[in-house]
Amino acid sequence: MNKIRWVLSGFVLSFASCALAPSELPADPYLVAIKGVRIPGRSWLPWYTRFADHLWVDVKGLRGWKRVEWNSRMDEVRVRSLDATSATSDNRWGMQVRVVEWFGGPGALPMAEHITKIAKTFPHRSDYRAWPGPNSNTFVAWLARETPGMWVDLPTTAVGKDYATWLRAGVTPTRMGLEFETLLLGVEVGLREGIELQFFGLAVGFGFWPPSIKLPFLPAIPFDLPRRGAHD
Repeated sequence: MNKIRWVLSGFVLSFASCALAPSELPADPYLVAIKGVRIPGRSWLPWYTRFADHLWVDVKGLRGWKRVEWNSRMDEVRVRSLDATSATSDNRWGMQVRVVEWFGGPGALPMAEHITKIAKTFPHRSDYRAWPGPNSNTFVAWLARETPGMWVDLPTTAVGKDYATWLRAGVTPTRMGLEFETLLLGVEVGLREGIELQFFGLAVGFGFWPPSIKLPFLPAIPFDLPRRGAHD
């Protein structure tokens, strides 16, 4: 059983390697980068987390780089300073980091400041659950909904991104689609999301552009493309 899990994990990583690496981000004075890394095996985490991603946000504003993040080993959401080397590192926990989406140019500055300002007001910050959520991916999805201009379509590997306590209905984080979410079931339909169904935190569907198939625990097939946001 363990051998099958590690084979699947390697298969997933081979897809993820197609994405943009942090070191390939442009040298813009202001940046917001949503990043992800495959969760490594840890004794305190259930085995299925090895097939999911941990997301966070690195922002580059007037005071340099900061990392905005929440995970099971932290007592609270953290906003901490980074040096440029750490911010552009392509590896974390011995795993390959990829950029899910990034925003650059002058429009990224107010976005970065807003993210660092609201991060610690996340309503679920003291109620971490690896699955179905709330978790680090729930946190990043919340940041996207609460931050003007942060239009991001999170990958299906970001288990927990669609977590809802009882009911959520409205526009998707990309602002280009509609969503209806409950704790058990959900659906998203949009220009960037395509059609996506959620079953207790796991997503399946297909994307319109780029055309793709979305399956639980796998990057979009043929692969996830890193996207640049709308700000220049």
